[in-house]
Amino acid sequence: MEETYAATPYVGKQLLAEDVFQHLGNAIADGTFAPGERLRDADLAAQYNVSRTPVREALQRLERIGLVEMAPSRFTRVTEPTEQEIEDAREYAGYQAGILCAMAVPRLSDEEREVAKELVEAARDAPEVAVHRSRANWALFDHLAESSGNSVHRTLTAEPRMALLRLLRMWHPTHRQLVVAREARDELTRAIDTSDGPRAERAARALFAID
Repeated sequence: MEETYAATPYVGKQLLAEDVFQHLGNAIADGTFAPGERLRDADLAAQYNVSRTPVREALQRLERIGLVEMAPSRFTRVTEPTEQEIEDAREYAGYQAGILCAMAVPRLSDEEREVAKELVEAARDAPEVAVHRSRANWALFDHLAESSGNSVHRTLTAEPRMALLRLLRMWHPTHRQLVVAREARDELTRAIDTSDGPRAERAARALFAID
């Protein structure tokens, strides 16, 4: 990693660990740290300009959500997802996106609705490359989550999101699935425009190849 992470001022161990958790987790999610790559707490502490304690705490949290595997006194490394895990993530994301749309779309204000339609358009125009497609879709669903008014949904999906993003970046849809997804985005735009939650739910699921 060429970029140097500037840690926030020291205001307590918990905040520093959260900073490292977010930064390191996102670096794993976007592929900066590759599957199988070793992670050394001393190197990461120097990289992020923190002590080794918040790094270790962050690594333990990342282990719990499946981004890191640790063998005491042997290694800490980025996990290598299986094809089944990638497929499970696609299925999970599709059903969760459907639930989110069913909740959020009928509740959107006029301004939030316009933003949502713009984000669907941006996702439609994103290059058909896994990382760009995942980011574009996630920007839309982030917006819907913030607009849903459901704090439980936001809380329960906040921490696992990095693991899910990483797995979705590794999902490579078939040509047919890409065609269906393009049609689903048009359908999602219409559902958002008419505040139709069930229609939006079906369209969101189709984005992830769920009939």
